[in-house]
Amino acid sequence: MLERRSALASARPYAGAALRIAERPGFTLTQVAGLSPDFEAKLSDVVGALPETVARAQVNGDRALFRIGPAQFWIIGPETDDAAARLHGQCAVTPLTSSRVRIALEGAPARAVLAKLMPVDWDASVFTPGTVALTGLHHTPVTVHCTAGNAFDIYVMRTFSLDVWEAVTDAALEFAGHRTNADT
Repeated sequence: MLERRSALASARPYAGAALRIAERPGFTLTQVAGLSPDFEAKLSDVVGALPETVARAQVNGDRALFRIGPAQFWIIGPETDDAAARLHGQCAVTPLTSSRVRIALEGAPARAVLAKLMPVDWDASVFTPGTVALTGLHHTPVTVHCTAGNAFDIYVMRTFSLDVWEAVTDAALEFAGHRTNADT
């Protein structure tokens, strides 16, 4: 069996006194969609409560659910999540785990870093924990989830993950007063 290699294997780790940027591997990402009138009820039976709107996440235990469109959801769970198997035959199930990378950005300057890169209102009173944005960074589609006050997960297509990583770390340079790199 082939071993999965990170698309960010060549990226330099970024950690400082005020800001940390790191890959967050170890997840499953499944897109589900359905057109039947009872699709959301069936989905809810398997994964729990669903987010009401596109801009909000619903966290149920170790899963986060994003409504990404009408009758379309992302299910983010642990590597051992069996939601996709349990939903097989009840809706369209598309595994996206291998095609996405999750980048975590944490620390007080995180919102200022993101504000340099994406056309979203990152103010803490607007982009609160649980908020999700389907947006873009340099013409690359990304999905950003606010997981805590100044903590964000950025989901990006594997193909563009190194470019996004470099854009985020470049935008963070002004906050690098105490930056340390494991490779230096």
